[in-house]
Amino acid sequence: MTGKDQVKKETTSIKVDPNLWKKAKIRAVETDMDLSDLVEKALKAWLKDE
Repeated sequence: MTGKDQVKKETTSIKVDPNLWKKAKIRAVETDMDLSDLVEKALKAWLKDE
């Protein structure tokens, strides 16, 4: 196992615009990613800019 696989993931619930969520799900499928990985990647990119 790599270090990435050892990170404990937090389960959470959020409210998101349904159209935005649908686009995210489509992009996840198009890029062969889990939706949670796509959201995590987006959050990391957004927080990096701060």
